[in-house]
Amino acid sequence: MELTCHCGNVRLELKIFPKEVGICNCSICRRYAAAWAYFSPDQVQIHSKEKTVFYCWGDKEAEFHRCDLCGCVTHYVTTEKCSEAILAVNMRMAENAVLSSIPVRKINGESY
Repeated sequence: MELTCHCGNVRLELKIFPKEVGICNCSICRRYAAAWAYFSPDQVQIHSKEKTVFYCWGDKEAEFHRCDLCGCVTHYVTTEKCSEAILAVNMRMAENAVLSSIPVRKINGESY
């Protein structure tokens, strides 16, 4: 499966189809309105003509990447401060028909 940001600069290739997406209500995910699918870093290839830029907030355990051209939040990666290597893909980049076919899990990140 392949996803792209709005302008096509960032392209993510998923080796497996996500079993679910997580909708988190923490302060940053709520503002990004992201629908995250979680993978190990070896399950996703990221390609971009122009580098992504990222924002690292609070506990510095995740880098939230976005396209520097169109501004779409594309993915996040956990940093070395986190005990588990995760690459989360913003499935809002998928077509509506694809996104609506994936089960949603609500995550209460606000309580962390």
